[in-house]
Amino acid sequence: MRFRATFSALVLSAGFAVAALPAAAATNVVYILDASNSMWGQIEGTAKIETAREVMGSLLADVSEGTTVGLLAYGHRSEGACDDIEVLSGLGAATPEALVAKLGELKPKGKTPIAGALKAAGGVFPTNDANNNVILISDGIETCSGDPCAVASELATAGVDTKVHAVGFDVDSAAREQLECIAEKGNGSYYNASNADELKVALAEVTEVVEAAPEPAPEPEPEPEPEPVATQFFFDDFESELSEDWVVNNPNPDAFIVEDSNLLMINSANAVFNNENSQNLIVLKRDLPKGDWDAHMTFTGEFKTGKDSVTFGLYKDAKNYLTGQFWSNSGCCGCSHAGVGIYKNSNGTITKFERAIIGKSIGCGAGLNEAGLAAELTENETRPVRLSIHKRGRSYHVTADRGERTEDGTPIIVETDPLTSLRAPGDLALVIGKWKQADGEVLVNVDSVEIVSVSE
Repeated sequence: MRFRATFSALVLSAGFAVAALPAAAATNVVYILDASNSMWGQIEGTAKIETAREVMGSLLADVSEGTTVGLLAYGHRSEGACDDIEVLSGLGAATPEALVAKLGELKPKGKTPIAGALKAAGGVFPTNDANNNVILISDGIETCSGDPCAVASELATAGVDTKVHAVGFDVDSAAREQLECIAEKGNGSYYNASNADELKVALAEVTEVVEAAPEPAPEPEPEPEPEPVATQFFFDDFESELSEDWVVNNPNPDAFIVEDSNLLMINSANAVFNNENSQNLIVLKRDLPKGDWDAHMTFTGEFKTGKDSVTFGLYKDAKNYLTGQFWSNSGCCGCSHAGVGIYKNSNGTITKFERAIIGKSIGCGAGLNEAGLAAELTENETRPVRLSIHKRGRSYHVTADRGERTEDGTPIIVETDPLTSLRAPGDLALVIGKWKQADGEVLVNVDSVEIVSVSE
């Protein structure tokens, strides 16, 4: 699946593979607009349906010659019907003015039958030998028990060059995951928009990409760039007492010890970087490498409180840091999961990205039950976790590896989106504990801390 992380965060791509098509192949685009009840939700004081109407209206009123457009909507006629899907216009069946008028008539009411809407969109194309594109704009997840990923795959394989693209408009993590799946299975692209401006900025790019002429055959692939060179800058495997390189903030000698080549730490209290009273917050008082670097913390642990936390990153004080965190969150009814996150606190303003590492995504309904999470976390009492923070220029991201592997032995590594910091916000530090009050205590064995200098 292709992904473009630009300022607009949203580009509807209707590109095509010219090698499989005759030169005069038609360009067909069927837009699917979510008109379910959730589209009454507001962003910056404006209902999402109103923003979508404006963006879609501008797009449909300015389609160039050679591109034929169809329009489909769902969830706008009935509150509970899963067949509330309407082809508002077949390909080329309505004037731009008529299409804009149809958008104005939509009144969000009902469910989100994405799978059914994709099937209906496929039926709009007269043939499968054209450059056919489906562009789905949705703010939510399938609510009619369909399998939209499977339908997208069927559409992509049925045509010579059919692509299904998905646009997430102010979506949560579960909806984003499903829309990404639709785009991946549909041979298309997923793009994310969180506000009206991002949709509007994307409009110009959408028009350009959908109506662009086929590109010539690509040039031969260039020689691969040399791999970055990694050089170990610092390494501590805690063979003896805690070295003089480390300083312990709010020390509690009864809650940490170095023995058997491990830094053993225990905590029954809240302990994260934004808590200035966190006990045994251990800071490395050494300069970091110039330029790019990776820092790795490898550990095992007993994570049984349901609110466990291992924090590793750059720390100045409780209001200034940039850090990675491995955490668990136990709850009933499919709400239990564990995740990895990157968190930046700049003078008290917090920015973050989080990804699930146990469970399909963050949020209820996509996690495990409490017993399932506990069983997964038990694996890491003996199988090490590697929590890493990576600096590239002024960009930082976090990865986590729980020791899981694919069938071919490839490590399964979960990666966050990047955050930017103009200056390094502090020294490398670590702390363990709970991110929220809960019964029990967290026990972690830190096997090693490593810093690697990275150069091109």
